Amino acid sequence: MRAFCAAVPGTPKMANMLEGGSTPILQPAELEAMGFKIVAYPLSLLGVSIKAMESALEVLAKGQLPGEDALPSFQHIQAAVGFDEYYAEEAKYRA
Repeated sequence: MRAFCAAVPGTPKMANMLEGGSTPILQPAELEAMGFKIVAYPLSLLGVSIKAMESALEVLAKGQLPGEDALPSFQHIQAAVGFDEYYAEEAKYRA
């Protein structure tokens, strides 16, 4: 990866840090120092999401509800999925 960055200086480069793949996973600062400007960790969000869903399902299977610390507010969920932007767009077309 260092050789690649050195071979094409001045050209933006992207690193794909596929968790579980053959390339060692490096921290963003390490990659930046090598010359990478963009980095993707494609399985990180998916992995932590799966783990959180499994934890919630385990709690629900026991007849309980996930704790408040595991569940964001409805307003937070709406903002995270873009409801504010949707409502703003909807208002433009309201009769």
